[in-house]
Amino acid sequence: MKLVNFLKKLRNEQVTIELKNGTTLWGTLQSVSPQMNATLTDVRLAVPQGRARAAGGSALAGVYLSGATAEHSEGESTVAASLQYINVRGNTIRQIILPDSLDLDRLLVDETQLARLRRSGQVADQPSRKRQRAFDGGEAKRPRRGV
Repeated sequence: MKLVNFLKKLRNEQVTIELKNGTTLWGTLQSVSPQMNATLTDVRLAVPQGRARAAGGSALAGVYLSGATAEHSEGESTVAASLQYINVRGNTIRQIILPDSLDLDRLLVDETQLARLRRSGQVADQPSRKRQRAFDGGEAKRPRRGV
């Protein structure tokens, strides 16, 4: 399964996205495009203080123009802002941190591949009708029950 197809299944999940420039985003993932562009809502954005000063204070200029509320912490080395909506370009994403509560076994199943296996008879449609796959390349056989 491709990573993008997996991320598309994470709609309405709380995720943390770390960007290549050190910026961290926390929010609800709404959509992911094939280019891995991510759309988040109810976002909390944290820019490292060193990045904000190196850019001449203009690192959050676009955030301020969008009507976001910003907090400056003296004890911390980050500048934080809250946004209602943000779109992140896919090639700027370093990593996406998923919540621990996700059922990865269910999400990693590729539905198109599973449907193809069901049509070919290698996977049963119903769990009560199990089939065993013959390893010699022959037809799938039903297990023998006690006679």
